[in-house]
Amino acid sequence: PAHVVETSGLNLTGEYVGQTKKKVEEQLDAARGGVLFIDEAYELGRGPFGAEACTRIVEAMTDPRYAGLVIIIAGYQADISSMLDTNPGLKSRFTHFLEFPNWAPSDCWHLFCKKASAENFSVEPGVAEMLEGGFKELVGLDGWGNARDVDKLWK
Repeated sequence: PAHVVETSGLNLTGEYVGQTKKKVEEQLDAARGGVLFIDEAYELGRGPFGAEACTRIVEAMTDPRYAGLVIIIAGYQADISSMLDTNPGLKSRFTHFLEFPNWAPSDCWHLFCKKASAENFSVEPGVAEMLEGGFKELVGLDGWGNARDVDKLWK
């Protein structure tokens, strides 16, 4: 089975000239023959070192040394679109997109109840109604993180 190397956009950018290329190549080499998963990839669209990282990724996608390497980028849709717009070569090489829609309030509520049950808690009816109403408000907020934020609320 293929191996997965997980990193972030910030981990691929350096702080001085020459550092970014090395960081990107280390991750590409570690993932060779497998999958390179770049979370918060939109960070690559920010600043001069991000642009350098994007350029190196584009080069790697046509480099025979990295044949068979799968690169997956993840992040918020609008931020990823902006990042891809910074480099035409990058945009043309990422051709498959998978968007995860935001959760409905009921999905958040069900996860919260599942977490409570897993730790032998029960949610009283009055509290349940308050939480359901709260999730209806929360899911409409910018930056609401679905399961991540339900988990934070539980903790």
